Amino acid sequence: MIETRIPNSSGDQLNDDEILGSLKNFSNCLNIVENDLDLAIKAHSCPTLSTDEHIKLDTYLTYVNSTLFWMYLKLQGSDLSKYILHDLNRAKEMLARDKQINDSKSAPHLDIAASIRFIAAGLHTRFVDMDGVIVTEAQYKRSLAEASSKN
Repeated sequence: MIETRIPNSSGDQLNDDEILGSLKNFSNCLNIVENDLDLAIKAHSCPTLSTDEHIKLDTYLTYVNSTLFWMYLKLQGSDLSKYILHDLNRAKEMLARDKQINDSKSAPHLDIAASIRFIAAGLHTRFVDMDGVIVTEAQYKRSLAEASSKN
């Protein structure tokens, strides 16, 4: 077998085994993406998905489709600045916006009705600064009474 050497950007030589390993890795990655894409397409036709889940799935499908097209153009040696980078960035922005929305949904929210009840219940209570410790007026009077009874 004749060993073919292809120069890379650093001037070193790559042998056939390295190229075949890279191609096998690329093929495996494409198979994984293809399997994920098949599952996503099957899930897209599921009638039980909520609107939020459909939006996530559509965004994912858009991103995968754009990524695969980007890979195709890259393999063909095309200039990518004209074609797909805008679509990929837009899909990334949609995914980031979706994450931001979901994070805000899961963030703790103020229960206004409970806050009003707590404030209303605490308005009639008077607080006194007792040597750097904030206590209620009743606790302050009790501590004064206890102190005077000990003396």
